[in-house]
Amino acid sequence: MSLRAVQFALIGLLVVVAGWQWRRDLGLRADYAAEGATRARLTADLAQARAENEGLKQDLAELRTQLDRTRAQRAEAEAENRKQTAEFVARTKDWQTALRGWEDAVKARDARIAALQEREKLILTRLNEAVKHAEDATARAEEMRKQLEAGKK
Repeated sequence: MSLRAVQFALIGLLVVVAGWQWRRDLGLRADYAAEGATRARLTADLAQARAENEGLKQDLAELRTQLDRTRAQRAEAEAENRKQTAEFVARTKDWQTALRGWEDAVKARDARIAALQEREKLILTRLNEAVKHAEDATARAEEMRKQLEAGKK
């Protein structure tokens, strides 16, 4: 093998190695470009997440403010509820007193009605006796009239 053949072989080897390195570098550049795009996307996502985080912090602060207002309103409502409960208890006691008075009045009225019914029964019994007595008297008078008419004939 001559020097020229060795030189061509070495040049060929050099071209093959350069081609292989070029391909490898081309793949690495593509990976680098893809990583750069990924990095840019991730940077944008991070910026968006930070912006959302700030928005969430503001929302949290607003929610805390609303929670404080709600707690104050709840305290006011509970105080009002206690006040109304006390008023309700007082009214209920008044109503119970009035109801007991009405119950007593109804019992007294029922007793009067029962007494009046007994009196009515007594009067009705006496009236029935008087009617029977009057009917008996009418029947006797009719019998006497018949006897008198029979005696005249």
